[in-house]
Amino acid sequence: MASAGDPGEDQPDLVAEARFWREWNTAVYEQAHSPGEAAAIAARVSPDPERVAAVLARAQAGAALTRPPPAAGHGDLVQVHADAGRFYQSCLPGSWVPGYLASRRLDAVLLPSCPWKVGYAPRSWTALTSHLRELGHSDEAMLRSGLVVTGKDGKPRDMFHDRLMIPVRRPGDRVVIAFVGRRHPEAGDEHGPKYLNSPNTELYVKGHVLPGLPEGQRHLGAGAQPVLVEGFTDAWAISIAAPGRFIGLPLCGTALSGEQVAALARAVDLPERGVRVAFDADDAGRKAAIRAYSSLSGVTSNLVAVVLPDGRDPAERLQHDGALALRETLTSSLRPLAEIVVDARMNHWAHDGELRHAEQQLGALRAAAQVIATMPPQVAGVQASRICRLFMSTYGWPQEQVNRELIAAVENYFRGLGQQVVPERGRLPPATALVAARATAPYQETARPVPSARSSQHRDHRTDHGHKRDTQGRG
Repeated sequence: MASAGDPGEDQPDLVAEARFWREWNTAVYEQAHSPGEAAAIAARVSPDPERVAAVLARAQAGAALTRPPPAAGHGDLVQVHADAGRFYQSCLPGSWVPGYLASRRLDAVLLPSCPWKVGYAPRSWTALTSHLRELGHSDEAMLRSGLVVTGKDGKPRDMFHDRLMIPVRRPGDRVVIAFVGRRHPEAGDEHGPKYLNSPNTELYVKGHVLPGLPEGQRHLGAGAQPVLVEGFTDAWAISIAAPGRFIGLPLCGTALSGEQVAALARAVDLPERGVRVAFDADDAGRKAAIRAYSSLSGVTSNLVAVVLPDGRDPAERLQHDGALALRETLTSSLRPLAEIVVDARMNHWAHDGELRHAEQQLGALRAAAQVIATMPPQVAGVQASRICRLFMSTYGWPQEQVNRELIAAVENYFRGLGQQVVPERGRLPPATALVAARATAPYQETARPVPSARSSQHRDHRTDHGHKRDTQGRG
């Protein structure tokens, strides 16, 4: 079984085990309690799956940073991918891809100067296979590449057909090591998934590569800020709307892994420049943002979420509202990612977005305090002050009681790390002292972390947990 200091293939099993015990205890307590009471009791006595996942994600990112990048090799597979990429590009004219990209205002991707070099996989099941054979590639090499598979008739056939083809490159040397194919926009699920990825091969492991880093290397080196998004069209939209200022990096349906964090940290000074996330506004996007915070918080505290209006993703924002609107969203419609993480923890205790009962409020406060305790001191202080203001002004909690819960959570966290909570002369550890100072002065305006010296931050009007946050935007 993996530990937090030795993350690896066991990580999903550890999270699943925590989830199993939560569900098991809930079922046991439901024999004598109502479903709500049973869930609350189970939450107190069971491991928290989200917290297990967060600890493992931070440990995985730290371990990945100590490992060197994978060595280059497998020259025959590299050549197969290079020839396949040129073939897909040659098939682009006359396909549906240029019209589709133009309809999404993404036709800049087709410019010769664009580093992405997209292409098109023909409708034929053997177009690429035949082409690679003509170039002298063996069936064995083509099958090992993952671009050719064995069909039902036992013969090799193309993995991709009738798809927009997007190359995935290796960081550093920018060698193509895989492809992602986007199906025709009018095709249904009977034609396969919307995005079809190359399988894992000797060259490529999906969770170890962060697409967009090689393509954005020049702008990232010149000061552009990375923006994590869910898909390729979102990444292109961001780079088109704010060229040289932001670079979109698509996760392509995977949780941000330690290897991807390590690759990003090698390419960008994350503590100084920070990261923005612009995921969809649905539950899946919110969960992805929380997972990204768990992975990134160990290497930088400069983490900001882009609040997308009307539930539109970045590509939809560009398509419907134009580049200027998306650029303004990226620079002005922001929230600290830590704030979203804390609110998500409290939402577990809310009913219809509200914390009506004292038991709900106490559960939410303790849940928030537990996650705040794991945050870097400066971030923890800001969030402690915010939560203290919320519980005093909205729910009428005494300041001393809120502060006591916050400090207890921090002390328990340090105890769990094996650190002495109260050193000599009765002084609190720096993190605990900072949280205490912020929480005990709840009505003092606390400056939020600024993503970078060159950016501004917008505070939007929104209702969270049944209360109104009235804040001012700044240009």
